[in-house]
Amino acid sequence: MTSWDSQHYLSSGLVAGIDAGLLARVDATARRMLAVNPTATVIVSLGHLASLCDVPYGYLRRVIRRDATLEPYRVFALARGGHGPTRRPRTICAPEPLLLRAQRWIHANVLQHAKAHAASTAYAKGCSVVEAARVHCGASWLIKLDVSNFFDSILEPKIYQVFLAQGYQPLVAFELARLCTRVRSKGNVARSTGSGVPGPYVYPSIGHLPQGAPTSPLLANLVSFAFDEEVSQLARRFCLRYTRYADDMTLSFRGTGFDRTKAREVIGACYRIMLDHSLWPNRTKTQVIPPGARKLVLGLLVDGNRPALTREFREQMRMHLHFLETQGPVSHAQHRGFGSVIGLQNHLFGLAAHAMGVNKAIGRDWMYRLQRLPWPAAFEMPV
Repeated sequence: MTSWDSQHYLSSGLVAGIDAGLLARVDATARRMLAVNPTATVIVSLGHLASLCDVPYGYLRRVIRRDATLEPYRVFALARGGHGPTRRPRTICAPEPLLLRAQRWIHANVLQHAKAHAASTAYAKGCSVVEAARVHCGASWLIKLDVSNFFDSILEPKIYQVFLAQGYQPLVAFELARLCTRVRSKGNVARSTGSGVPGPYVYPSIGHLPQGAPTSPLLANLVSFAFDEEVSQLARRFCLRYTRYADDMTLSFRGTGFDRTKAREVIGACYRIMLDHSLWPNRTKTQVIPPGARKLVLGLLVDGNRPALTREFREQMRMHLHFLETQGPVSHAQHRGFGSVIGLQNHLFGLAAHAMGVNKAIGRDWMYRLQRLPWPAAFEMPV
């Protein structure tokens, strides 16, 4: 976070020969912003932002203007795990280096100081899959819902409101929103002319959150604050516990006194709240898990008092370790269809690290066995 020191700013500006009246106006803008949000990083103009994040002003202005000669994202499809009609590839929008630098600065210096709803359990510091699942341990009933095209559904005006709520002046909030959104080649929502968009930046299409930008996850959480609060109020009415991990929503009930009729009522109410917030429910992923059935939250078992690894997960890892130890990494990588041994290494060390967060003893054993294998020397083992 970049702090603001009025005395230093004013005295340095006068030494540099800047007009005293201009300095006073900028300082007043900064102090008004800090009165709204004392933890905010002060940004008084696009030029100021360009200096702070070390990205050329002209480049940022081209991005904000939606310059037709500039496509600041590399767009590609990324296959999801699993099979079936609901497993369509994700569309990833990877920002080019200069925009990535600006977005990383905004993420670290602006968004990380804003507070999401307590029910939002993804992306923020201290959040994890394990902690999200822990909320639902010991549940007798489980309701699982999913939002379709979550990031694509969050549009530029709502991002603008997030930055405005952080205390930024309207023009700066608008510029930040443009830097954090993208317009598709087709199928965008259109805005009418004269809609309040600053003159130099008029553009007919409204951008959306690009999945792949470092700013998108936290912005999605901040935009969803009112949504999470409405679902939390609904959950309290039915004595349910509620968490949202990105686009995965989970509600759970402990004890007796709940049934499928109430579950249907809750699901219908959740669908209505989604639609009120311009989100579309993915009905194919809606699940009601009753007493006696196995309960999974974000891939972890929550039937007991604490989250646990599934039998399938443990068996998969044991299979990998068996063939790695008997046939070697190169042979196993080829047999399992990995493009490289490095890809296999990253995958398995990631699984072991995840396991350590759930069951430290099992995870440590897997990590130790992985580290003993004859991996290529170029691979740096995790500590």
